[in-house]
Amino acid sequence: MAVTARRDARVERTVAKVLAAAHRLLETEGLASVTFGRVSRETGVSRTTLYRHWSNPSALISEAWTRVAPSNRVSHTAVLEDDLVAVFRAVRDVVESSTMRRSLPALLVAAQRDPVLSSLHAQFVRDRRQPIVERLRAAVAEGDIRADADPELLVDLLSGPIFYRQLLRRTRTSDRDVRAIVAAALASVRLGDRASG
Repeated sequence: MAVTARRDARVERTVAKVLAAAHRLLETEGLASVTFGRVSRETGVSRTTLYRHWSNPSALISEAWTRVAPSNRVSHTAVLEDDLVAVFRAVRDVVESSTMRRSLPALLVAAQRDPVLSSLHAQFVRDRRQPIVERLRAAVAEGDIRADADPELLVDLLSGPIFYRQLLRRTRTSDRDVRAIVAAALASVRLGDRASG
C-alpha cells in the first residue's frame, strides 16, 4: 500500500511537471510549440511516459488549456449589472492574457481539423458560459430582465465585443468599456425597453 502511494505521488509530480511545461509553452510560444518532443526536452520526461498519460499532443494541450482559464464564477447579488461587470472583467483578463493572445487564434484554426481540440474548445466554451447563463436565467425569474430575454443570446452580446476587440482589432478593453458593454446589453432586455415596431 505504501509503495502504491509513493508511485501515485511520483506519477502526480510527473503529470504536474508536464502540464506546467505545456502551460509555459502555450504562454510563451503558442500552440505549435507543444509537441511531445519539445515537452520531453523541457521536462526530461520520456516520450513513452508522455504517451502513457496522453494519447497525443492534442490531448496534452486539451488538459493544459483547461488550466489556463478557471471556470467563471458569477456572484448573485441584488445588482445584476455589477455581477455581470465583475465576471466579464475576469473574462477580459483571461482573453487578454499572454497565453490566450498567443494560443487562441491557433486553437480556433486547429479545432476545425483536430477532433480532440474541437471537443476541447466546445467543452471550454460550454463550461465558461453556463454560470453566466444561469445568472441570467435567475434574473429573468426574479424580474430583473424581461421574461422573453434569451440568456444564451445575451451571453453572446456580452462576450462578443471583448473577443472581437482582442482577436480582430487587437484593442484592450478597459474596465469602463466592460461596464458600457454590460449596460448596453442589459438595456436591450430591461423591463419596458421593448423595441417599437
